[in-house]
Amino acid sequence: MSEKDKKELTQECEELKEKYKELEEYAKRLKAEYENYREEVAREKRELIKNANEYLILKLIPVLDDFERALNQGEKRDAFYEGVKMIYKKLLNVLEKEGLTKIHVGEKFDPFEHEAVERVETEDVEEYTVLEVVESGYKFHGKVLKPAKVKVAVKPRKKEAEKVEKPSDEKE
Repeated sequence: MSEKDKKELTQECEELKEKYKELEEYAKRLKAEYENYREEVAREKRELIKNANEYLILKLIPVLDDFERALNQGEKRDAFYEGVKMIYKKLLNVLEKEGLTKIHVGEKFDPFEHEAVERVETEDVEEYTVLEVVESGYKFHGKVLKPAKVKVAVKPRKKEAEKVEKPSDEKE
């Protein structure tokens, strides 16, 4: 083998090594892009499922409300009441496993989680204290789907007679 052939082979070998490195880097980039794509598709799929679940749960919330109303009206000792209560608890348990939570009503009114349906004038408790839950509220994965409908305490208004000063009959 001549010196010229050796040089050509060495040069060809170097070119092939460079080409191999380029292809190897290209393959790594493609693999990374593919992994990112798979993650994005999986994320979109989870989001789609979450949105579909949210839509379905929104449709089921009135059913939960109806169950609660029925349970508040029924005789608490008969078998029918107990059966309805059991079905309600099962349905609520299934929905909770999917991410639904009841809005817990604290002492103070929270406009982001509560809807005031009635103002009750009283001095017995602090102003804007939730006195009663009229209808339960629900969150789905932290997002409020339905605010809790509540009665809220407010300070009693002063009577109109006390607010407006009586006009005097005296003329100067």
